[in-house]
Amino acid sequence: MKKNFYLDLLLFFSGLTCILTGLIIDFHLFTGGKAVKVLLTDIHIDSGYAMSIAVIFHLIWHWKWVRAVSNQLTNSSK
Repeated sequence: MKKNFYLDLLLFFSGLTCILTGLIIDFHLFTGGKAVKVLLTDIHIDSGYAMSIAVIFHLIWHWKWVRAVSNQLTNSSK
C-alpha cells in the first residue's frame, strides 16, 4: 500500500511538472531570457524521465491486474 501511494505521488507530481513546464515552454510564458528557458527545459526533461520510470514500475507492480483484465477482455469477446 505504501509503495503504491508514493509511486502514485511520484507519477502525479512528475506528470504535472512535465505538463506545466511543457505548456510554459511551448507558449513562451517565461521571462528572463535563454537561461530561464534552459532551466525549464531541463526540469521538463528530468520530470519526463521520472514519470517514465514511475510508469514502468507501476506496470510491473500491477502486472497481475493487467493480465487479469486482459484475460477477461479476451474471454468476453469469444
